[in-house]
Amino acid sequence: MININIQNKSFNELKVLEDIEFKIQKEEFISIVGPSGCGKSTFLNLLANLETDFKGDISMPYKNISFMFQDDRLLPWLSIKDNLLLVSKSNDLNEINDILKLVALEDVLDKYPNALSGGMKRRVALARAFINQPEVIFLDEPFISLDFPTSQELKKEFLKLCNKFKPIVILVTHDISEAILFSNRILFFSNKPAKIVLEFNNPNNQSFDIKNIDQIKNNLLEKYPNILKGEL
Repeated sequence: MININIQNKSFNELKVLEDIEFKIQKEEFISIVGPSGCGKSTFLNLLANLETDFKGDISMPYKNISFMFQDDRLLPWLSIKDNLLLVSKSNDLNEINDILKLVALEDVLDKYPNALSGGMKRRVALARAFINQPEVIFLDEPFISLDFPTSQELKKEFLKLCNKFKPIVILVTHDISEAILFSNRILFFSNKPAKIVLEFNNPNNQSFDIKNIDQIKNNLLEKYPNILKGEL
């Protein structure tokens, strides 16, 4: 379990996060949704211990964590094999082959990033995120800027990996449909200083049924029409 109690996070005089307190259970998938620039990525950085200057406490009992960002962040001068070896704790080529097979990329081991399409590079980033079988994965809008078919395929592969390795997942997204697709719970943030204004227990159960996702979304927005602005 992860215990989060962020009383205050500021940059100089600007308060970014305030009075955020909740718990995340083992194998839970949490999405953070809020207005652009409200502090979602800062919140993720605090959880991942990439930033440590804040008032409060985060109890993170897990050491094996992973990050997936908005871009692939592959090193262009290294082959795909060497990009993955760079982060692999075991340096086991069989393990690298196995994880690439799980994302349908077993034939790219010796290729370089510039030889791959955008979707393929994002698949490599997905493989990298799971290569050490993490206990916790932090996602900062990793499916943004992809076309719809590529995004949907990558999301399906991502969920397969989640079901196989069963990490805790914390996703930051601006896309409420994406949050409904993935999450057990969705936390809606306000504008700065960001607070949790709504905690939504999601009934979708990771179904790709677009009609069901749209129905949940429409019901939510009908009840809370300003929630995407960070207001109840």
